[in-house]
Amino acid sequence: MLMMMKAPQNIRESKGETASVSGRLLSLLVCPLTRAGLIYDAKAMRLISLQAGLSYPIKGQVPIMLEEAATPLQESERAKFSNKPPPGPAS
Repeated sequence: MLMMMKAPQNIRESKGETASVSGRLLSLLVCPLTRAGLIYDAKAMRLISLQAGLSYPIKGQVPIMLEEAATPLQESERAKFSNKPPPGPAS
C-alpha cells in the first residue's frame, strides 16, 4: 500500500518565496564521485564539486546527487568558486 505524506511546513515552498536548502543538510552532503565537500550556490540553486568539476542541481529543496543529473563546470565557474584566477592564454 502506498501512503502519501504531507511535507512538513518548514520544507514546503511558499508562493513568492525562494526555497533554500537546510544548512544542516548541506553540512552532511558530499560529492558522490569524490566524497569531497560541496559549495552551495544559492543564486543558481546548485551544489558545486570543485574536485569533480560538476554542479548538482537542486529541485525544490531536494539536491539531485546523481552523476547523470550533474553538469560540468566551465573553467570560469571553477575559478570563481575556487577563488583562483582563470588560466590565461598559453605563452
